[in-house]
Amino acid sequence: MKYVYSFIIIVFLTSSAFSQDIKNEKEVSFIVIEKAPVFPGCKGSNKKLKQCFNESIQKLFSENFNIDLANQLGLAGGEYRVFIGFKITHKGTVKNILVRAPHKKIKEEVKRVMHLIPQMIPGEVKGEKVGVKYSIPFTMFVEETKAQKKARRKNKKN
Repeated sequence: MKYVYSFIIIVFLTSSAFSQDIKNEKEVSFIVIEKAPVFPGCKGSNKKLKQCFNESIQKLFSENFNIDLANQLGLAGGEYRVFIGFKITHKGTVKNILVRAPHKKIKEEVKRVMHLIPQMIPGEVKGEKVGVKYSIPFTMFVEETKAQKKARRKNKKN
């Protein structure tokens, strides 16, 4: 079965620019962060750092996500949306990974890949290190196998 995965990196604004979590760590949205967290190897202005972060996450997924998983799970052909939410803490580590996916095994695979994100330089607001919330949706496009198409046609006839 052929698979086409499209990783669309879109960072959504959180419900408020600043909020407090349980540990009293300030959190800010990636959209409004003064100094973005720095993915290892990224350099440049804040805008370039944000772009490099997005590209680095996309590359991490494209190189590490098990693209044969949908085949192993027997997913029908079509488009599947996966939503990932996480936070980069004031210490530069990834925490609070939340995933909504069409199958438990895909959810587990996304979490596995998310744990591969390296330690980063944390984001800052007014010189203070803060947690930064991210939301990343991506779409998986799965093509039907010949056997799946045949079974679907047979079911339509019956």
